[in-house]
Amino acid sequence: MEDIWFATVHKDYYFDVNSVMHNKKVVAPYRVNGKPKDWQDTADGQFRLTYPSNCWDDISIPYWSMSENTDHPTQKPEKLLAKLLLASSPVNAMVFDPFLGSGSTSVTAKKLNRRYCGVEINRDYCRWAEKRLAQADTDKNIQGYTSGWFWERNTLHEQKKERINKLP
Repeated sequence: MEDIWFATVHKDYYFDVNSVMHNKKVVAPYRVNGKPKDWQDTADGQFRLTYPSNCWDDISIPYWSMSENTDHPTQKPEKLLAKLLLASSPVNAMVFDPFLGSGSTSVTAKKLNRRYCGVEINRDYCRWAEKRLAQADTDKNIQGYTSGWFWERNTLHEQKKERINKLP
């Protein structure tokens, strides 16, 4: 578990909660006048877009079979960083990470069309970051983020269907 704080020094700041909505399965669907309230009925079940809560339990630590995984001991998941960057920065904004590590912040910023800058003193971590940034040129996928919203854990099947349905 990690605490995340959002702070600002003045009233003029950027925060876009709509960009971090979740697509969740509906367990107990509500209806109003016989119509679904805040959910869609699909072949794979009932889903609704919802705002994130204060506890994000849909984040997975990068494990060995994930393309983002490195040997960095405290690597942050791209999905976590995507939520932070989407909520707190517009497209083309500059994102700065003074402790870049294996580059997760810069890689995620690149995938989300943000500019990025980072500082790291460990040469191995810098090499990993450069490799991952090069891969981000062709692979824009972020685990658990499809079609502009975040998905719960264990919904890869639904995410793949969503990607196929969005193809031109």
